[in-house]
Amino acid sequence: MLKSLLLATTLLTLASCGGVEKESGSTDSYPSKNINIIVAYKAGGGTDIGARVLTKEASSKFEKPLTIINRPGADGQLGFTELSNAKPDGYTIGFINLPNYVSLSLTRDTKFNKDTIIPIINYVYDPGLLLVKGDSEIDSIEEFIEYAKENPNEIRVSNNGTGASNNIGALEFAGMAGIELNHIPFGGSSDMIAALRGGHVEATLAKISEVASLIDSGELKALATFTTENIEGYEEIPTLTEKGYEVIFGSSRGLAAPAGTPDEIITYLHDVFKEVMESEEHMKLANDANMPIKYMSTEEYRTFIDNQEKSLKVILKDLGMIN
Repeated sequence: MLKSLLLATTLLTLASCGGVEKESGSTDSYPSKNINIIVAYKAGGGTDIGARVLTKEASSKFEKPLTIINRPGADGQLGFTELSNAKPDGYTIGFINLPNYVSLSLTRDTKFNKDTIIPIINYVYDPGLLLVKGDSEIDSIEEFIEYAKENPNEIRVSNNGTGASNNIGALEFAGMAGIELNHIPFGGSSDMIAALRGGHVEATLAKISEVASLIDSGELKALATFTTENIEGYEEIPTLTEKGYEVIFGSSRGLAAPAGTPDEIITYLHDVFKEVMESEEHMKLANDANMPIKYMSTEEYRTFIDNQEKSLKVILKDLGMIN
């Protein structure tokens, strides 16, 4: 009887432990604590502003707080590395920027690549522009190219990091236009724009959400967009394509989780953020911040990332940035 009692007690203990293990591995209670959202750039940049707009509206959908964690450094590499190395439990997610995320993994020895994360949802596609100061003597893209040809390497162009999207766009455009520019890297978008505003460089490449208010005020002057069609609300700015330089450049920003995060959590996060993105309240805030919202599902986003890698391998090889 004693042996039977001990055996029964042991079995009950094992069953109890198994139940706890099952419960702890379940997503039924998710989220049960704060969710950290890593932004790989400084506060005040386009990615950070978008992240704060989205999380502000999404906070009411979660029982626990959503916390933005800024991890700037090495052109986004520090934040992307932390995201990829985080525990895949749904409590650390983050924004990835394309093409930066992919281009950094192709041009550097990084601890992340497209397979170290799981896409959740794409949030924004932010088209790029070439800008000078509002009081610049250069008034058109034709004048910019003419001046650059007559004065090689004299025009300093700020970007958000060597190998980042702005840098790639500027290099590709310069090569196609047959000009030599002096490319100056900065730690993020806010710094590179501040450099132009302060007169430390003559031009910059930026995204429309980052500079719309400065264009509207006349402080900055946009010479061309890196798009095939005019940007809505800024139809007076010509596209590089119509000027004979088919260079497409912009920034996709979306949420991702570390590889290994359970599918149930990915689906849950996708569905909640999609609902928030489509809400009237969020769209008003996004429009006020000049953020071009572009939804992509988890599957669409994965395909987009895969295609980015394929095209970047060709572009970066042509630019001599990879073998």
